[in-house]
Amino acid sequence: MLCHALRFLDSRRQDYLPGLLDHYQPIARGMALLDEALKRSLADGQDLGFKVLAGEIDILEAEADKIKRRIRNHLPAGFLMVVDKTLFLHYTSCQDNILDAVQEAVTWLGLGSFALPAQLSEAMTESVALAGRTVEMLRPALGDAIDFMLHAKAERGEVKARMHEIRLQHLKVVRAKRGLISAAYASGLEFSRVYQIIRFVEYVYRASHSAEGCADLLRAMLARD
Repeated sequence: MLCHALRFLDSRRQDYLPGLLDHYQPIARGMALLDEALKRSLADGQDLGFKVLAGEIDILEAEADKIKRRIRNHLPAGFLMVVDKTLFLHYTSCQDNILDAVQEAVTWLGLGSFALPAQLSEAMTESVALAGRTVEMLRPALGDAIDFMLHAKAERGEVKARMHEIRLQHLKVVRAKRGLISAAYASGLEFSRVYQIIRFVEYVYRASHSAEGCADLLRAMLARD
């Protein structure tokens, strides 16, 4: 009964939940650009094209921040919300952290040209692809969670299953990170290059970890419904 009453009271101000999908769009685009930036860096070094991609990611980060502020500045009173306000605010920060990590990864990527053995190049590319998949999987999980919380359109179990899949995907990123760090140390490269690779993959991991954190927060929001 309480949930139905909250939905009724909140019916005029439900735009904050779909706003999370708006906020997700520049974040997903930034993650895709990281993949492009890595491939360009491995092929051509930090050329003009790489710098353009880095600049686009900065623009996306500013856009995401603008959307986040818009959502937060137009929230209804906490007792009228169908989700816990603290969890909601935490979610916006966690989702924003994905793009922050992407920015940092590109910064480390741009500190020096890579001349890497094929095995390391492939491992770096795989790490980014796996993290990108974690972020990609967040979109349907978020959409289904919003549909469930606002309209009860999906089965709770199915929504939670999507979140579990995100956790499993993140574990692949964890394993890829460990493998890449081990390979970097064993590569014989000078330490500055090894350190650069380690810092890069750490932020790639953080992007995936933040996406997993978003899934955990969605699960917590569902627990209240």
